[in-house]
Amino acid sequence: MTQIDDRTFDDVAAAMLNAQKHLPLQAILFFTFRTSMLSSATRVLTRRWSEPWTLLQRGFPRRKLSSFSSSSSSDAATEPPPHNCDVVEGPSLLRTAIHRPQPSLLLLPGLRSLPFWTQWDGKSDTNRVAYQDPSISSAIHHLEAHVDAIHSEYHRVATGRKSDYQTDTEHSLHKGIWDWHSYMTKGRVQDEFVHHYPTTSAVLQTLRDEGHLFEGTPFGYAFFSTLHGKSSIEAHTSPMNFRLRVHLPIVVPPEEPIDNVKEIQCGIRVGPVTKRWTAGKAMVLDDAYEHEVWNETNENRALLLVDLWHPDVTKQERSDIVATFEHAQQKGWWSNSS
Repeated sequence: MTQIDDRTFDDVAAAMLNAQKHLPLQAILFFTFRTSMLSSATRVLTRRWSEPWTLLQRGFPRRKLSSFSSSSSSDAATEPPPHNCDVVEGPSLLRTAIHRPQPSLLLLPGLRSLPFWTQWDGKSDTNRVAYQDPSISSAIHHLEAHVDAIHSEYHRVATGRKSDYQTDTEHSLHKGIWDWHSYMTKGRVQDEFVHHYPTTSAVLQTLRDEGHLFEGTPFGYAFFSTLHGKSSIEAHTSPMNFRLRVHLPIVVPPEEPIDNVKEIQCGIRVGPVTKRWTAGKAMVLDDAYEHEVWNETNENRALLLVDLWHPDVTKQERSDIVATFEHAQQKGWWSNSS
């Protein structure tokens, strides 16, 4: 059982800003990681200061994207990655008692961060968005407007189809049963989903057309996520910090009341904040914070999970980041086959 945290994201933001106010802008911390995908500690960087598209150097070694490769071929070692985006080695992680974004693989500095970017007000039936961000507001309003149709299609189709969750290639953090039905895997839209779920696919296609969907990198996902009763997903962080993750709840199990105890039987913790889902109300979170999920009820919890570009990443940066990963794939340094 986990106790609920009733603080609004405004309260959390104020506390985090107060904790960070003594840090100068230049005190950017880059994070170490352990991964089998890359051969050494690397970070994706684009220039976010005054001189356009000059890579941040600040006295530490620069690594070309060729460090992705374990091959000794001269071609991989000498050909530079796409212009304007590079991967460099950075300092080690400095951790404190304060929850902060700490992606396990890649950090893009200078992005706003909060554990949750939405706060649903049940009294006014309003889903407030942090910073009143227009791109996030547009995306969640679009999803919420079609939640009934998505809900109907999920129940009509997903319950009769096999899960495509791959424990051999994806993280194996769950206990119990966790089913996936994927529209986008590793940044690529899946034709099979489009065929079987035309309504949901059309809704997500609009997000693609508007440039919100986090596609083109190996970290982009969109899928029906069904966490069965008595199942959980262990605490972890995302591989990078330049996406935000949307949960559109479709099925939220009822909770048995417990006398004098305010606890969540089916919920999510992101950083220091714990919440339960509300059916039909989109929840936006930054999964670069440590987060965990549990369903201690006897019924399934289902939602549509959608990854979006972090709104602070510019269109040019998005193009450069995607080009960087396309370059790495062409060189055989990673594969997005799914």
